[in-house]
Amino acid sequence: MEKTRMKQSLTNRNIQLIALGGAIGTGLFLGSAKAIKLAGPSVLLTYLICGLAVYAMMRAMGDLFLIGGTFQSIGDFIDYYLGGKWAFLVNWTYWLCWVGGGLSELTAIGLYIHFWFPDIPALMSGVVTLCLLGMINMIAVKWFGELESVFSIIKIIGILLFILLGTGLCIWSFHTQTIGVRENFGRVASLFPFGVKGLLASLPMVLFSFAGVEMIGLTVGETSDPRNNMKKAIDCLPWRILFFYIGTILAILLVVPWQQLDLKESPLVTMLQMIHCQSGAAIINNIVLVASLSSANSAIYSTSRILYDTAKEKRLPNWFSAISSRGVPVHGILFTAGLFFVGLCLHFFVADSRILFQLLAGMTTSCFLFVWSSILYAHIQMVKERKTANSQRIVYRDKLVIAFFCAVGISLLVEPATRFVPLYSFLWFSALLLFYRKAVKENSARE
Repeated sequence: MEKTRMKQSLTNRNIQLIALGGAIGTGLFLGSAKAIKLAGPSVLLTYLICGLAVYAMMRAMGDLFLIGGTFQSIGDFIDYYLGGKWAFLVNWTYWLCWVGGGLSELTAIGLYIHFWFPDIPALMSGVVTLCLLGMINMIAVKWFGELESVFSIIKIIGILLFILLGTGLCIWSFHTQTIGVRENFGRVASLFPFGVKGLLASLPMVLFSFAGVEMIGLTVGETSDPRNNMKKAIDCLPWRILFFYIGTILAILLVVPWQQLDLKESPLVTMLQMIHCQSGAAIINNIVLVASLSSANSAIYSTSRILYDTAKEKRLPNWFSAISSRGVPVHGILFTAGLFFVGLCLHFFVADSRILFQLLAGMTTSCFLFVWSSILYAHIQMVKERKTANSQRIVYRDKLVIAFFCAVGISLLVEPATRFVPLYSFLWFSALLLFYRKAVKENSARE
């Protein structure tokens, strides 16, 4: 293996499509059913609020990369503005984000495969998928970029057609008593069936659907023009949130009464089965399967790059910084694939894949909340150093979003499936701090 730089093979088209489709995965296509069940039609408001918070975080991350100029990863600017200890916590927690996210996607793939082959174990589907994606990531980063671009195009076209279909069905069947628009929006009371508690309970699953939107921060070191590519990607984010997230949920609610959604399948599939379009349901199931393949592919890419960056900063053995002749961190990919395989073995202990998915989604969300809050906190420090005319307003906005993310973390206590996630998070950060102190002592002893 060569210890050299990773190749800058990702084009502007790759970056834009990765930014566009990177966060469109199981959180939207499967997790949205759970979110709708918890909040009813008011989940649209939840998606809007969460979308605004995520956009504010992305603007902050864009500023850090574009103004800083020399930062190559999220860990770089965290280290610069918040210190080495915080960077250590963020790097490892972000790594855990993608481990949990990848396992969620591989678990969801098993549920989607059950649509055609109900007798195939979810563990088998996940392992086969893991092997295929692992081999693709081992070849070259350009293959990852092209595959992710194809996946993103399929997802975008699929969502566009689904929104058009949902709107058309609503107009065509408006006078039908069972149409979703009547059941879900016919009365004011039906908009908030569970009140504020329902909105709070749905927040973690809704934010989980945005997980991965910041992944373009990991591609900075592998694209030839990071400044322009990232600026374009972030500038497009507001309409993407409105169209892809809120548009998809609205299309579902226009057709399907929220009480009839089935947590065992994507709500998009439920909608087409409701109108007795089995072939269309199979096509949509293919699209949501592609979405999970895309997100699992991103998870392998992201975790391997985080391990590489951490090793490059001398916080992991040099083994993880080894680059193959094709310019990929091959040891990080192998380690990640092995860890995903171990995680998939949780299927032996949790019989119901739906419960396992909710637990993984809750854990992943809590990790992303910490990483996103850290990005905002680093942005606050940068703004205070620069002291521009509107610094006070920006700092207030960032603090408000951090407070919102903290509230979402507390809302994990509402749902029984995620009630213990805050405890797991506490144990995770306690272990990281102990590990960091031990690493610092060992480095001091060597010097």
